[in-house]
Amino acid sequence: MSSVTAESSGSSSVPERARVRHGGSGPSPSLAVVEAIADLAGVDPADLPEEGVVLYEHVDPDALNSLVAGRSDADVSLTVAGYDVRVGPDSAVAQRSGN
Repeated sequence: MSSVTAESSGSSSVPERARVRHGGSGPSPSLAVVEAIADLAGVDPADLPEEGVVLYEHVDPDALNSLVAGRSDADVSLTVAGYDVRVGPDSAVAQRSGN
């Protein structure tokens, strides 16, 4: 499993966003998205479907991996089940959607 970096601000102990590095020896970009969302939801990635979060209902994971993996200019933004996600060349960052 990869390392998740949670970021919070103010006095709240609930993380506002989670960052998961991908590529190299880490997970694929799509798995990094799943791990970041799971961290914010406070569940194991395998339990996300029980929380109503199924990545492939929002984006084709293989297409996301192909679009991002190995590219230094990658920058993809999407919304997945109430989470705003940004996937860059080396990490996926998720935060709860503002709407």
